[in-house]
Amino acid sequence: FAPMYYRGAAAAIIVYDITSADSFTRAKKWVQELQKQGNPNMVMALAGNKADLEDKRKVTAEEARVYAEENGLFFMETSAKTAADVNDVFHEIAKRLPRAQPTQNPAGMVLVDRPAEGARAASCCS
Repeated sequence: FAPMYYRGAAAAIIVYDITSADSFTRAKKWVQELQKQGNPNMVMALAGNKADLEDKRKVTAEEARVYAEENGLFFMETSAKTAADVNDVFHEIAKRLPRAQPTQNPAGMVLVDRPAEGARAASCCS
């Protein structure tokens, strides 16, 4: 796991393949990592992908739904191939995110808008 990928993230979508129990196990490890190391107010979605491959399913929707509920995530099944419910995951995250607050500068950083020393007004061929 690399915290630089999710440090400060407001939301995360943890995707697993419904046709792979191993994929679901790895997704659970990501959930644990994000709960331990991520933003405590992070909105998290658990997305079961490849819903178009119902006949090859290894992870039931009920199993994933229960896991998501127990861990404070919302759950949806999607299909990247058919685009089924993909937009819905993003819309649901957007609804659950807190309203934007004014951006604060990182600790110790002060932004000042002033011209650089020796800067001249823009002109052609000076």
